[in-house]
Amino acid sequence: MSQRLPTHEFSWTQEPVDFLNTPDDSDEGYILEVDLEYPPELHHQHNCYPWPRKKLLNKEKYVIHYRNLNCYVKLGLKVTKVHRILKFQQSEWLKNYINFNTEQRQKATTNFEKDLFKLLNNAVFGKTIENLRNRVNIDLVTKGKLDKKLVASPTFESFQIITEDLVSIQRQKTSLFLNRPIFVGFSILDISKILMNDFHFNFIKKTYDNGAKLLFTDTDSLYYHIPTEDVYKDISEHAELFDTAG
Repeated sequence: MSQRLPTHEFSWTQEPVDFLNTPDDSDEGYILEVDLEYPPELHHQHNCYPWPRKKLLNKEKYVIHYRNLNCYVKLGLKVTKVHRILKFQQSEWLKNYINFNTEQRQKATTNFEKDLFKLLNNAVFGKTIENLRNRVNIDLVTKGKLDKKLVASPTFESFQIITEDLVSIQRQKTSLFLNRPIFVGFSILDISKILMNDFHFNFIKKTYDNGAKLLFTDTDSLYYHIPTEDVYKDISEHAELFDTAG
């Protein structure tokens, strides 16, 4: 979230984009819709951690941030067609806020403070990917006051009996104001994949080869089984890649 993220001046462009040579700190960024080829010779190496979308398959009309596309191409994937390119201005507009909360969390002396400053960051990210189409209208109706219009409405979806005297009625929203910056959340998630890929392929695979077994992953974490003589020595030699803060 402290990386350069989209801000303004969004527009479709027909001009070719040299995304391989567009620096990470460029003032102009891109989101592309492309076709990707996953060469068969990469399948064995990428089998435990395939990208994108967790499958070793070619992708059509795949939407991707230019920095992440650069990463995939360096890993061996091939761009066979570019359908659309969205360009925009970008900056590190969240960096100071994120760093402040991170520093305050490190200084925190209570669980409440630690959770608070973590939430202040997570809540912002959550709003950038919130799907307002999932919102619904809920009416709580007491016994004897049920309005049949609610049930007969074309927006009626379901009901739930809470008690003998209380029922909840769920209805679709008739209008939505889509005002969430989805482009920011999308960029955050795509840029996080770069860090995950870099750690897995350029550190774990190069250091342990097939000795390290990826057990499972979460949104921003990787869990491995790594047979090694001294795991603490391995970590200390690459301390910049690990979070050792308790």
